[in-house]
Amino acid sequence: MITKRLHLVPVVAALLVALTLGAASASVKAGSQVFEGLVKHVSTTDLKVYNPSSKKTMGFALVPRFGNVFKSDGRTSQTVNDLAAGQYVKVYYDQKMLGLVHADRILIMSSNNMKMKVNHS
Repeated sequence: MITKRLHLVPVVAALLVALTLGAASASVKAGSQVFEGLVKHVSTTDLKVYNPSSKKTMGFALVPRFGNVFKSDGRTSQTVNDLAAGQYVKVYYDQKMLGLVHADRILIMSSNNMKMKVNHS
């Protein structure tokens, strides 16, 4: 009986560590982290972005019917279908429970990785 309970100790310890790390990352304000770069892959469920200066690639989960894609002015709404490989984007993201990185907001940048000019007409 005692040996059966001893087998549960590592499982319970791993769950406690995961919950502690998840709670710590969840305390970060939603969308407070930013990653910029080129879109390498986009689908309805995920997005991969490569930053050429840091040579890092990050993947982001997208929730169904993700609707927070904007032109760089931050006001003109776009859809995930408007994203294409090779575009510069700025992704505001956070990590929820158990480390799932998901995009909160995506800004489509101009080809020189700068915010597009806002035309006031």
